[in-house]
Order: sequence, then structure tokens, then C-alpha cells
Amino acid sequence: MIGLYNRYNGEGIPIQSRVIKDPKKPNNKLVHDYRGYIIDQVVGYLFGKPIVYQIDKRSYEDSQYKILKDKLSDFHVLNAIEDLDAELGKIMSICGYASRLLYIDPDGNERVMNVFPWETVFIEQKGIITNGIRYYTVKDSQDKDVIKVEWYDDENVSFYTQINDAFVLDPNEKTIPHLFKFVPLILFSNNDEEKGDFEKVETLIDAYDKIRSDSTNEIETFANAYMGFKGVQIDEETIEKMKQTGGIEIDENGDVFFITKNINDTFVENNKKTLNEDIHKFSASVDMTDEKFSGSGQTGESRKWKMLALENKAGKKALKFSKGLRQQFKVLCSAWERKNINLNYLNIFWEFKRNVPIDLLYIGDYASKMKGIHSDRTLLSNIPYIDDVDYELELMQQEREGSIDLDDFDDETKIEEGETITNG
Repeated sequence: MIGLYNRYNGEGIPIQSRVIKDPKKPNNKLVHDYRGYIIDQVVGYLFGKPIVYQIDKRSYEDSQYKILKDKLSDFHVLNAIEDLDAELGKIMSICGYASRLLYIDPDGNERVMNVFPWETVFIEQKGIITNGIRYYTVKDSQDKDVIKVEWYDDENVSFYTQINDAFVLDPNEKTIPHLFKFVPLILFSNNDEEKGDFEKVETLIDAYDKIRSDSTNEIETFANAYMGFKGVQIDEETIEKMKQTGGIEIDENGDVFFITKNINDTFVENNKKTLNEDIHKFSASVDMTDEKFSGSGQTGESRKWKMLALENKAGKKALKFSKGLRQQFKVLCSAWERKNINLNYLNIFWEFKRNVPIDLLYIGDYASKMKGIHSDRTLLSNIPYIDDVDYELELMQQEREGSIDLDDFDDETKIEEGETITNG
């Protein structure tokens, strides 16, 4: 997983370590950031718009609902959940799974932090996580690396430290309750196989790097092409003088010419194009520069179909992310329960909104035609730029209360002294 993360950051790419036997020959090492493109595209598409979190209002009285909503909102603001969600989605997509740890800070607030997956181990029994391990490296007083381990169960967290080749209970850290009723280390899987998004196409990416690097090598070789001399005697001193002056004197029977290699440019370009298409196809990403997608002849509807593979990948990723969120709120609500804040984690729901350009005219036409067929809440939840449906409903209610609804009046109703409205 560390290797995957490093390659996403442009480090440890196979082409970078390529060695050519002849040190005088060009050895370009061109890295093409397909890995970053694949990850950043799906993360931007799925997490570019923050996840919208809601509480099922039907399960609570208005006063209780407001308290719970404010509590959930404060938790999100305090922990900068929008940023944490996007970063967690990125790590999950790169490494195959990601981790999140809930803890109580010194002020008694419930906090959450993302943990790199190569620093966590999960122990499961019949699909239920019974223990979680977090391990990381710190420096001791002698500036040597020491591995620290945190062992979580349903109630407590124990601390271990590395001494020689063994792990023992840390004498400076006591086993303490973590104040949750479940293991507070949460697993977020990218898929059941726990594979990263670009793992399947790494060989294609490496091949593309090699072809482009070799092509550049050939161009550089042309720039330093061999010279042939026909019918003329030449020595090293003459060659050096020629390099300095840019010219050489030969008799009428002599000839000087470059020796170059003939390259089938069409074959090379077709190979590059095929590799590029295969990388996008097998990674379910969209080549935004492809004429088939970005061309002026393309319509919004046709582009939607070309994004179908990306949408399917994002949909699966959202389902897996939701599984982790459900466990997260289960753990979080168990801590709130100790504070007499009774929020059922099953009453928390969320929505992923795709980060795509919005056609406001289309949205307006859709909303007006669906009015009366769907509830206001359902309509508003389907408008991409509305993040807080409850807040929007409150604004609509305030507008209605501040206006006059003529349908509520009798045939003749006095508005102000001297003014009447007569229906019909």
C-alpha cells in the first residue's frame, strides 16, 4: 500500500529506475501521471461536492430534532468532515482500503481522524470487527525508530511499545476506556478485493512511460546523429574543429552526410493511442481531452453515456463508503448515548452528489414539472446545488409566512381599512 501511495505521488515509478548499459546513450525517464489522473478524477467526481448528512425528522419531535441536528452539525464543523471525507476517499481509492479513528479529546469532544491503511490491522469474526490495531513509528530519546501499537477492543485501548524484537505494554501508558461501546477504528473498503483503482492498469501505464521515453531518446539521438564521410580522410582534430565552426572543407569528390535511423512514426503513434485508450477503458476513467468526449458535436446526453463507466465505479465506491459511515455513526452515537444524547444511528442518512456542471434551465424545468408529483423535500434533495434541504425548507416556510395566500381568504376579506379583495 505504501508503494501504491508513492506511485500516486510520482515516486518509485518503474521507468525512473531504468538503467541503460551504455552511459553515453540518452536515457530519458518520462513519467505520465495516469495514476493521479485516475484517482483525482473519481475523487473529484464523487467527493468534489461534500456529502450531505441528514437526520430522519419523522423519528423525533421538533425540539429534539433541532438539538440532534445541531449536535451533528457541530461534530462535522469541529472535525472538518468535508475535507476528511475527500481525503479518506482518495486514500481508499489508491490503496484499496482506508481507516478512520474516533477518539475523545481533552475537552470531552468526539473527534475523528484519518489513519493511513498501512498503519492499521483489523481482526474480524464473521464479518464483525472485534479488534483494531494501529501501529506507527516514533523517535525515542536516542533518536532511534520505535514502533508504538494501540490495541482497541469494544471498551478499552491498550498501548504497546517495541523493545528489541518484542512488543510489551508501554509502562508510560495505561490501558484506558476509549468511551465508545464498539471498536472506534473504522474500516472503509474500496471493494471486496481491497484493490486500488489503478492497480489493474499499472503495466499499461508503465508501457506508455517506456514508449514515450524511448521516443524521446530517439529524437535526442537524432540530434547527436552519426556523421558519415565519403571520399575524404578525417581525423579527430578535424572533427573537433568542425564542431566548433559548424563547417568542414572537402574536395569535389568527397561527401559528408548524417546516419540516422528510420522510424515508423505511424506505428509508434498508434501504439501510444491504443495504450492511452486501454488505460482509460480498464480503469473506468474518462479521457476529457478525447474528441469523442469533448468535441463540439457531442451533446450532454451523449457525454452522460460516455461517463457511464465512471458513474458505475463511483456508485460502487459510494456503497462501500456508506458501509464505513454507518459503522462510524454507530460508534459515535454510542458515545453520545453516555451523554444522554439519544440519536439512533440508523436515523442518520447521507447523499453523494456528483460534481458535474449544472444545467440550471434543465433543473428548473424538471422541478416545475415534478411539482405536485413529488414532495418539496424530495424535489429539493434532487437539485444538485442545494446541500441543506431542511434549511431550504425553512426559508420557503418563512417566505410563505411573510406573504398573503389569496386561497385562504373568503369571498370578501378586509385587508386594510378601506380595502377589500373579492374573489371571482
